[in-house]
Amino acid sequence: MSTNLDQPTVHDLVELPGFELEDGLPSEAAIEAYERDGVVCLRHAFDADWIETLAEGMEIAIAEAYRESKFHIAEPGEPGFFFYDTFMWKRIDNFRRFAMESPAADLARAIMRSTSLIYYFDFMLVKEPGTSRKTPWHYDEAYWPINGNQICNLWTALDHIPVETGLRFVRGSHRWTKDYRAVHFDPNDSYADLPDDPEPPDWDLEPGEHEIVFAPLEPGDCLIFHNRCHHSAPGNSLKATRRRALATHWIGDDITYNDKPQETDPPYRGEGLVHGGSMECASFPRVR
Repeated sequence: MSTNLDQPTVHDLVELPGFELEDGLPSEAAIEAYERDGVVCLRHAFDADWIETLAEGMEIAIAEAYRESKFHIAEPGEPGFFFYDTFMWKRIDNFRRFAMESPAADLARAIMRSTSLIYYFDFMLVKEPGTSRKTPWHYDEAYWPINGNQICNLWTALDHIPVETGLRFVRGSHRWTKDYRAVHFDPNDSYADLPDDPEPPDWDLEPGEHEIVFAPLEPGDCLIFHNRCHHSAPGNSLKATRRRALATHWIGDDITYNDKPQETDPPYRGEGLVHGGSMECASFPRVR
């Protein structure tokens, strides 16, 4: 399926296939799709109890954000907010249980064909109805102090997420060798000491042969994508539907600590890490 929405773009959006789990794990076809495309959609990965656990945790985090006036962005005159938060697992039990007890760890390890697994961090994204704030085109590795290939983002949907609000990916971009700098999600902010690499283009408007893919999601579906796969998301123009998602990040066998000179996001660099060594520490615990 391909579609063109009313927003500016020179590319059709192509729908990704969705894969059901086999005995609770991704099929070989799903793993091969991840390796080929840089992203894979897994259907019914988490049951209703896990989604309710995450929903309760997000309400706790949002209440904290309001009290402390942080972790949310709003455009003047708009009714909606873009909430975000990170490292919730350290202070909210719902997110700790999801990281340590849900199927997420085994799904990530299987997709990456890794024998071991370290939990890196969680990142909550809530776009309320009427939020125009777009998530800019970027890839995760630009933000992180890591070297290696086996690290992924497992992005779990808590709501019905149609094409209008869903993540978009440049298919196969995880294999590109050109580096781009990190771009801040808040256009009024920026990172310090960035390298001379260019900002990622707006791939919606950039001419070329690249293909932009998406997957509409239902609660409990997830996307798993490679740390160098370029992705973006529109705002939430829907009138009554929230767009809640939890991104959890997982480190496999070949990842080592890269002591980058620039500011990283998240800013936490763990405890006692040495350039070229393991990422395992108290903040980034081994789970498998």
